Amino acid sequence: MSDLLSIGASGARAYQRALSTVSVNISNAENPNYVRRDLRLAEMAITNGVDPYHNYQITFGGVQTNGLARATDPFLEAGVRLTGASLYGAETRTRWATASENALSTGENDVGAKLNQFFARGAELAAAPFDNILRSQFIADIDGAVQSINQSARNLRNISDQIIGSAQQEVAVFNDALTNLAETNLSLRTAADGSPKQAALLDQRDTALAVLSERMDVTISFAEKGIANISYDGQSLVDIGDAFSLGVNADADGTIALTIGTSTLANPSHGSLSALIASAATNTQRRGELDGLANGLVNDINDWQAAGQTDAGVAGPPLLALNGGAASLALLSQAAADLALASPTGAANGNILSLAGFRGSSGAEHAWTNIVGAQAIVTASAQSETAAAAAQHDAARTARDSLSSVDLDREAADLIRFQQAYDASARVIQVARETMQSIFAIF
Repeated sequence: MSDLLSIGASGARAYQRALSTVSVNISNAENPNYVRRDLRLAEMAITNGVDPYHNYQITFGGVQTNGLARATDPFLEAGVRLTGASLYGAETRTRWATASENALSTGENDVGAKLNQFFARGAELAAAPFDNILRSQFIADIDGAVQSINQSARNLRNISDQIIGSAQQEVAVFNDALTNLAETNLSLRTAADGSPKQAALLDQRDTALAVLSERMDVTISFAEKGIANISYDGQSLVDIGDAFSLGVNADADGTIALTIGTSTLANPSHGSLSALIASAATNTQRRGELDGLANGLVNDINDWQAAGQTDAGVAGPPLLALNGGAASLALLSQAAADLALASPTGAANGNILSLAGFRGSSGAEHAWTNIVGAQAIVTASAQSETAAAAAQHDAARTARDSLSSVDLDREAADLIRFQQAYDASARVIQVARETMQSIFAIF
């Protein structure tokens, strides 16, 4: 009877824990960082030696629990981290490529529209070179183009500042994840295998690894008890209880690089930090191209002016000045009398007619088209990459979640199954008690 009682008691204890495990799974069904738990159950067998022939006798003593098991697969988890890094990086590239494109394309007030308006006004002025109203409008159109170039340069400069700020925020999140992972590693050393504490710590570890992988392609290795070590570019970033912090080095031109201590790290190839570094470089390139456009426009307009004569019969003075980048482009004079519309031969519209020659492949309009077109290609490429990465990440998550996520239908079935098993164990105890009472009643 004592064996029957112990069998029933062990079953009641085991299935009570199993029911508790199911309830924890259900309560975390909406937690994306939770991995479903299973309670490992096994037969409790006792082996005894029997002399003199050294035979062995096995006695079954009920049910024993061998700790919790997390429903996880390291290959599926690695696949989700890899595709997640690609998706997060592509989304980051798309966001900043779109921002740079919007900074350049401002509709009817963008540089291209203002340059087109300026050259069109020049054609009108060539037909009526003595019309003072057209002259004033021509100067206003030059000023409009200058202001639009100034604004585009300021917009791109702001984008550079925002990318730097975003990189600093991402590095701060990365460093926090490193610190959390180091602390988790330390706790994992003392956690008992199969315990709820170990399972919770492993969930925290995987969450930190996902955060790190989304930002850069770190190298992950695992040691005993699930401890994760992180390195990058030959530099250890986290070990048991120890973590190192990354930094962001921003140059004056808007480009950025990652540092650790006084050393500069190689640029990552995946993740949001890789995308931010690439976006900063692309935006810096657009700024340099806009500076080149402004410099070319200054040379073209001032050369055109110098080739003609004003109404006073003198060579036209410079109309534009550039004391740095495109943001410093300025109109020097708004006086209609400073316009050199006539040619040195005396034709009143001789020089203004030659203005159309600056609209060719080496002119400002063509340069602007190249800038906008190049940025549009970058944006479209990033959008296509995002769509492809999203599909791959969804497939990886679906494969991982089919194993690791909580299925309420399955948990409901387990709840019924373990409840019935618990009731059966309780019934075994009741039968054993009633049998013993009947035996005692005989005496």
